Amino acid sequence: MLTRIYQSLASLSLGLWLMGGVMVLLAVGSFGGEEAAALNAMPLSVWLTRAPLAASWWLWGTLALLTLLTINTILCSIEAIRLRLGKSTLPALVAPQLMHLGFLLIVLAHLLSATGGAKEAMQVYQGSSIGFPDGSTLHVGPISVATGPMGMPTDYRAQVRAVTGSRVEEGTVSPNHPFFHGGFGVYLKHAEEYPFPVAVMEIHREPGAGWALAGALLFTVGNGMLLALRRERR
Repeated sequence: MLTRIYQSLASLSLGLWLMGGVMVLLAVGSFGGEEAAALNAMPLSVWLTRAPLAASWWLWGTLALLTLLTINTILCSIEAIRLRLGKSTLPALVAPQLMHLGFLLIVLAHLLSATGGAKEAMQVYQGSSIGFPDGSTLHVGPISVATGPMGMPTDYRAQVRAVTGSRVEEGTVSPNHPFFHGGFGVYLKHAEEYPFPVAVMEIHREPGAGWALAGALLFTVGNGMLLALRRERR
């Protein structure tokens, strides 16, 4: 009985069915409306505790399938190494495992960000300050807005200064150019100069960002190796 369960959990066909199920649930969730849209404004764990089951059922289902897919990936790697060790070349053995490891690191990254992440939007004024959990302070300096011939804003930016004890870091925040401080990212979303300089900033904390990058790199390397091996066989 246990052997049959193990073989089922380690099978490639189960992994394919699970991936298909995840894609279907995510596709259904994309039509969730305003309640699902709130997911973009807060960490995943916070949204799951606040959203009604009628709005979050697809995500709970996705998490359940991803849990099974994670187990399937680990067992599949164990079985592949056990069966192929000494019977295939090192690149052929390593390439799929790099892809598996990359996937697992990406899952870990999302878990870390879902449970330890933070996201908050706030309106700040020139000369105002933002406090951080470590006791440091971010001071907002001059806020400037560039306008085009039609009077529409074409660019905006804000000078910021982070103070941690005697340490001072200075930088400029503009669209697509955030300022990073103490594990937090400071993003400028909008700014206006009149009737007085004001800006909307978003503070993000993504503890899984590094793990996600590492996972993506490993997955890409493994995929590249696998494609190269298949070309050689042809």
